[in-house]
Amino acid sequence: MPLDPQGLMALKIPARNVVYAERDSLLYALCASMGADGDEADLPFVWERGQRVLPSMATMLSFDDSWLEAGRIELKYVVHGALDLRFFAPLAPGGEALAETAITGLDDKGEGRGGLVFTDTVLTQGGVKRASVLSTMFVRGAGGFGGPLGQQAEVARVPKTAPDAESRVPTFVNQALFFRLLGDRNPLHVDPALAKQVGFERPILHGACTFSIACAEVVRRFCGRDPDRLSRFAARFAGPLYPGETLAFRFWQVEGGVAFQAFAAEREAIVLDNGFAGLA
Repeated sequence: MPLDPQGLMALKIPARNVVYAERDSLLYALCASMGADGDEADLPFVWERGQRVLPSMATMLSFDDSWLEAGRIELKYVVHGALDLRFFAPLAPGGEALAETAITGLDDKGEGRGGLVFTDTVLTQGGVKRASVLSTMFVRGAGGFGGPLGQQAEVARVPKTAPDAESRVPTFVNQALFFRLLGDRNPLHVDPALAKQVGFERPILHGACTFSIACAEVVRRFCGRDPDRLSRFAARFAGPLYPGETLAFRFWQVEGGVAFQAFAAEREAIVLDNGFAGLA
């Protein structure tokens, strides 16, 4: 059914106090393939001694689907459309964070097609603004309500020239089973019957997990593994990645940072598009 534009734009999402432990940040980094190849330089992200936090962990702290029912949206029709993170101060490895979320806009892809919901979540710790998470939610079959409304997502574009660098990161067949322990329990990532019902050959990897792998690769290759150098990280989800496939990257050096694109190497299918990493 189409999105309810009046109800969604008027919906007030309560602020949440998110409590997380150091082990959650460690699990997130492991799900992002940090430490997977045995490189000791990854240890600060996967070991509590001198622990550092992968900046895209902000997506986990901001994740909240509790308002979907009030917005008349069924979880089984929801997939991530895009994420755009801005970083202002490092996240603590564990503790509490205040998450304040607002629906900022909607877009209509047409009757019988998808509807987009844009949300903005600000994360604060110790009175300090740490990050903002601009999220695009794609709701299958929810178009036809007459958008766009409100603020629309800012879109970066990758160059049409040959890439300046390339890399590959393997994923694992049980990666989605680990990633769901961080909070996103959408059955699309674990239930084979549901995955086939909505058009996938098998459960797909969370878009946020694919996003985390991309962030980890950028931190490795362009930040000297210093996460504080990352000021922005954004990408559009262009297609599914199945656990066990190889995630291949193309990178372009552009003004202010790095543009990137990621694809499933075995199928030559684009998974992340219009990626941009802002480097301080």
